[in-house]
Amino acid sequence: MQALVEIFANPTDTAVLRSLPVSVDGGPDTDLLVSLLQEEIYLIDVFGVVPVRSHLAGTDKGGISGQIDVVDASEVELTGPVPKGVSYHGLEARLQDGRWHCRAVVDV
Repeated sequence: MQALVEIFANPTDTAVLRSLPVSVDGGPDTDLLVSLLQEEIYLIDVFGVVPVRSHLAGTDKGGISGQIDVVDASEVELTGPVPKGVSYHGLEARLQDGRWHCRAVVDV
């Protein structure tokens, strides 16, 4: 999730405004990745906040739920265009050596 924010903003040393709940239904790993990234984009677009940290865990039904810490977008240095969507083209999500490795194309 941090990589998405690095595309357009530098939220360094900005105080967390609040934590927002997030929940994504189960499905293939790539669908979970897209859903999480789309949720971040939704928060940016609708609430004018920038995600800075996430606290996520798997659910019993194969989904993901948790909290996303956000800062007010007006408190963040913008360094590029804000993302508008995520493409399924070239999408990857795999667990390797105990760590997740993901790749997504983000539309701006």
